[in-house]
Amino acid sequence: MAVSKASDTSHLCSDLYRSRPATDELVKILYYQPIYSILTGHALAVFITVVFLWNTVPLQWLLPWAVIIVTQTLVWAYLVAKFRKEQHQQDKIREAIRLFPIAGAVTGIFWGATLYSPNVIHDTTSMVFLSIMVLGITAAGLAVFAPYLRSYSAFAGCTLIPFAVRFFIEDTRLHLTLGIMFLLYLTIVLISGLNMKRAVTESIRLRLTNTDLVADLMIKNSLAERAREEAVQADISKSKFLAAASHDLRQPLHALGLFVDALESRIHYSEVRHIVNNIRISTDALSDLLNSLLDISKLDAGVLEPRLTDFPLRPILNRIATDYSEVASSKSLQLRIVDCKLMIHTDPGMLERILRNLVSNAIRYTHNGRVLLGCRRHQDPVNGDRICIEVHDTGIGISDENIGNIFEEFYQIENPERDRSKGLGLGLAIVKRLADLLNCPLTVRSSPEKGSVFRLSVPFVSNTVLLSEPALDYLEDLKDTRVLIIDDEALIRIGMCQVLEQWGCSVLQAESIEQALELLGEQCEIDMILTDYRLRDNQTGLDAINSIHAACNRNIAALILTGDTDPQRLREAKDSGFKLLHKPVSSAKLRSLMSYLLEQETKS
Repeated sequence: MAVSKASDTSHLCSDLYRSRPATDELVKILYYQPIYSILTGHALAVFITVVFLWNTVPLQWLLPWAVIIVTQTLVWAYLVAKFRKEQHQQDKIREAIRLFPIAGAVTGIFWGATLYSPNVIHDTTSMVFLSIMVLGITAAGLAVFAPYLRSYSAFAGCTLIPFAVRFFIEDTRLHLTLGIMFLLYLTIVLISGLNMKRAVTESIRLRLTNTDLVADLMIKNSLAERAREEAVQADISKSKFLAAASHDLRQPLHALGLFVDALESRIHYSEVRHIVNNIRISTDALSDLLNSLLDISKLDAGVLEPRLTDFPLRPILNRIATDYSEVASSKSLQLRIVDCKLMIHTDPGMLERILRNLVSNAIRYTHNGRVLLGCRRHQDPVNGDRICIEVHDTGIGISDENIGNIFEEFYQIENPERDRSKGLGLGLAIVKRLADLLNCPLTVRSSPEKGSVFRLSVPFVSNTVLLSEPALDYLEDLKDTRVLIIDDEALIRIGMCQVLEQWGCSVLQAESIEQALELLGEQCEIDMILTDYRLRDNQTGLDAINSIHAACNRNIAALILTGDTDPQRLREAKDSGFKLLHKPVSSAKLRSLMSYLLEQETKS
């Protein structure tokens, strides 16, 4: 069955949700999310807000707000639990689907009302805190409400519109700017919600179609080949859904990270800086979780291919030592990385990902003592000369009954409450799959309360280490660099512009290729192009770069930023020869790569 065109999607959505089977599937998606973890996070956000506003907002306003919104959260948790336990859920479907828009609107109203509390709008610190909190909560709400767009529209509208109205009432330049930014952000998240709803609708439609086909196959064996084709189509649809969901979630997360970067340099009060640092930690954690989920999806889809090469192990060990020493010290742990001068043969990127996950996992589950990373030669009777890279820790250890489960997805020994700060339970699952992909056997031995040893066997090359050129310093000042930003999302352009201007760059921003060419004119006085990959009218960042190069009659350093994870699109971007960064991008990584590209352009 052919996939419907985009122009017919809205009609299909309305028709599909009128059918009882489709409504049943939608209710399952909504009510069988990890709703308790979501509601717990919501309650935690309320608690943090109360603590932060304790000395700003009168308690006769603050405490009733907190009690009401927590009560609403508990009522919602009760209704979800009640529905899950219903023996005759089919009789409650219509009632269940109506509850979601109500829950979204009520939740949004209470958060939207926070800016109207006494003293908040005139207290810059409280206003900034609530603005960032509400932007983050609205982005997180995509995962909860977006499958049913009416719910998310009610939630996002009731949350963001009151903020915009309150800013407009103040009628100052700063507040008018904030009001416009909130309305732009509302537009972006609603578009993302619409895209996610379309993907979910298409997924439900294909699922129902496949169900009908399976029923027919029980009667007519001659339809077996058609059922196989439908199953393949459903798998393709799932991949498209994951790619679309990834892109739409990465966009607001990338914008939020840019605004945090821009805000950080403007904060002069230590207590506010602490809040911003915590927001950055949360944003980075969300980015890590999203990347882990995408890694699993790529491994499932078989789009990751190892690039085997000979290389020295020492640089990887040095980078791990640099990145994790401070983490270990913060837990009063001793992290020891034993130097290794040997050459090995495997994929360096995948190997580094494996070792980073193992070291990170060892630090997370070790509460006192040490973590050791080292290697030694080993003669394998089957695979020949190998290098055994081992990670030792004195952590909690693993019992015999659990040791077979640690490489399963979402399995965590010491996290029954699903605390997000302890990770998502995907690290060792990714490690195992990457090790199998590289044909590098991974083994583990452990004793409870004594510690664990993870051993990875990698092909050995020689004792000789090739001396590499010294690493270049890519943190050079970007002052007076002329940068052109091309992105069709206004919030991302605003955030990147603020960050680049803090670095001393001169910035032009455009939402399309045509606007970019118009801004450049005949002078073409720019040093670098930063472009999103997916632009309007089916155009890409590659089209933008090539058009500007042709108009300026010269090559200009260019960098592509993308939230897309579709393998075909990634392959096209990679084959172009231009550098590619995946959103959300940290400011440090962006600055480092920009400096490197400009230096290479100067040398050429």
